[in-house]
Amino acid sequence: MPISRTILATGFIILLVTLITSPVMAGEKYSSGQPDISAGIAGSNELLIGQKTPLTVAISNAGLIDMKFVQEGAITPDYLPTTALTMTAHLEPGDCPIQVTADPQILGDIKSGDVVQATFPVTVPDQAVTGSYEIPLTISYQYMDQATQIGIDDIQYTFKNETKTLLLPVTIRRAVSLGITSVNTGDLNVGGEGHIIVTVKNVGSEKGNNTVFNIEPVGNSPIVPYQSSIYVGDYPIGETATLSYKVSVADNADPAISYPLKLYASYTDYQGLQAETVAKDISAGFKQKVAFSVINQPGTLEAGSKDVISVEYQNTGSVPVYNAQAGINIVDPFTSEDDQSYLGTVQPGGTATAMFKLNVNGDATPKQYALDSEIRYTDINQTEFVTDTIKVPVIVSNSSFGALILPAIVIILILLGGGFIYYRRMQKN
Repeated sequence: MPISRTILATGFIILLVTLITSPVMAGEKYSSGQPDISAGIAGSNELLIGQKTPLTVAISNAGLIDMKFVQEGAITPDYLPTTALTMTAHLEPGDCPIQVTADPQILGDIKSGDVVQATFPVTVPDQAVTGSYEIPLTISYQYMDQATQIGIDDIQYTFKNETKTLLLPVTIRRAVSLGITSVNTGDLNVGGEGHIIVTVKNVGSEKGNNTVFNIEPVGNSPIVPYQSSIYVGDYPIGETATLSYKVSVADNADPAISYPLKLYASYTDYQGLQAETVAKDISAGFKQKVAFSVINQPGTLEAGSKDVISVEYQNTGSVPVYNAQAGINIVDPFTSEDDQSYLGTVQPGGTATAMFKLNVNGDATPKQYALDSEIRYTDINQTEFVTDTIKVPVIVSNSSFGALILPAIVIILILLGGGFIYYRRMQKN
């Protein structure tokens, strides 16, 4: 009896020591569960005709594990069966009259409880029909279907591919849409003022109330609008509006370039909400700058004289000028009693003659001078402008009186000398 008690006690101690010193290996095993993917549009699902809209889609994973075992000696898998692996999302138009320009998006691994977003640019053409539609979103991913433990430290995984198509409801809303009929900049020239006249038609599916048309230059533009908005009020479907924006054009504009602008309308829609159309791209070109040149040699003036010079100007620009008046800048050795001359209307390529009365100082150096001249004029809109400086060549020659003095002195000396000789001879006789 004592021996058997000793043996039992010893065995119990050995078992206890074994349990204490040996590691307890326990792992998790899953008997069921997989991703549960759903999607919806984040924000408004309304699309406007003629507009490009970034449509944001929220994709969520609500997968649940139905049963989990904790087992000694088992290895916990690296993946949960509810995790959607390497997910991609692809939005297509389906039967909806839209254009989707984005490629499929890679979203990566989506764990259970996570929500990710993908944004797809969507454009609604001007001719789209309003109404409610469903657009398909195709989701592709993998998930761990089975994990089989091999030995004490290896797991063999089996993955399953899944593809789902989810339908997203959208509404194409009625909207004003602009169709550009014509753009006319006929009276515009570089350095001048004029009008950009735009004819635009409502090709949308909505009447605009309290409609205001706005024009904006793009980038570093030489075009400066005097007024950038025009109110037209009601703008029914199919209605055409003619818009005339007065603008100025900088002196450094290039007449060979058409400069871009944007035109859009803001209005009140059928729900009483403020709305704005998609901006339409237009462009404006100009004629070359108004310029004049002198095409004759005005003449030669003698030093110390007073005379009238005739200057013939030619309009080398491409537009007519009105009420033109030429002026000349008087500098030493000139003075003037009349330095302005009226030219009137001068057509492109046409000429007009100005008359200026000039006085030349007697001590003026004989040479060719270049006097500054300019022409003040009005355009077709009665706006006044001044041309760039035009050089007028004037030649100053020696005085003809001065040229006669020396010969006269010589003659007088000869006469005086002859008289003196005659007088001496008479005395000798």
